[in-house]
Amino acid sequence: MDIIPQLDPELRSIVTSLPVLDLRDIGAARDTLRSIYAQTNTASTRESVVSEDYKVPGLDGEPSVIVRLFRPRDASGQIPCLIWTQGGGYVLTAPDFDDQFCSALVDLHHCAVASIDWRRAPEHPFPGALNDAYAALAWASDQSSDLGIDKGRIAIGGHSSGGGVTAALALMARDRNEYQVCHQLLIYPMVDASGDTASNQRITDERVWNCTSNRIGWANYLGEAYGGDEIPAYAAAARAEDLSGLADATVLVGELDPLLDEDVSYAQRLMQAGVSTELHVYRAAHHAFDRHAPTARITRRFNTDRDAALAHAFVA
Repeated sequence: MDIIPQLDPELRSIVTSLPVLDLRDIGAARDTLRSIYAQTNTASTRESVVSEDYKVPGLDGEPSVIVRLFRPRDASGQIPCLIWTQGGGYVLTAPDFDDQFCSALVDLHHCAVASIDWRRAPEHPFPGALNDAYAALAWASDQSSDLGIDKGRIAIGGHSSGGGVTAALALMARDRNEYQVCHQLLIYPMVDASGDTASNQRITDERVWNCTSNRIGWANYLGEAYGGDEIPAYAAAARAEDLSGLADATVLVGELDPLLDEDVSYAQRLMQAGVSTELHVYRAAHHAFDRHAPTARITRRFNTDRDAALAHAFVA
């Protein structure tokens, strides 16, 4: 379906100028995504924010994980922290893509943000990304005193595949019961690998994230398990039968996102399980609209909702 006529006018003008992100050639798609971020990540460095890379022990003896920790330059005492997992369809992105985003959150919320350089598929399929995210959570919690982090106010968040990893991380944190998570910020998360929802099948336009891209991303992340009945909930959180006892959640998704149906369903199931959950659906918006059009009116609304969720999560 050609969604361009249905897009918000401000989004339409941006989408029609973006290069096509074709996951059938992952190497080329990675280069294309870098060019897209180069167009949107144009803000100057924030003098009020400092960052440092840490080499964090991997989970259960796996390879170490690079975590870039952003903090206010003038921070003192114990401040809240967001463990952030970038998106990219489980196969794309690079550690510096979200530097501008993370710095902005630090400035706004006077918090720390730990951005994870997680392992990508197909080179590193499931559970690589999830284990890297859990390793980051463990590190931030275990080293909280030295890092100046309030371990009682550690939220987890991510967008797209990063949102999917975040949802799975919330499940793992609940099940292991080793570390406290105060909130899960799920920004158009990939939580359902089946691809059989109406919204997924409806979005076919190659100029935006679509059903084909979604299928390729999941296939690379899940490997031989893709398309079967044995996909674990830690890979695709919608598979979880029991969502009770999870951290409070915020779910944000666009009306013209192929992930719409699975995200709305997941938010409803969280509520039904007794998890305090807020759901926002943005009219006439496509997948990753906030990244493509950072100054659009609808993105400003999205940012307000996202930041309200974090502010609520970080209340002492």
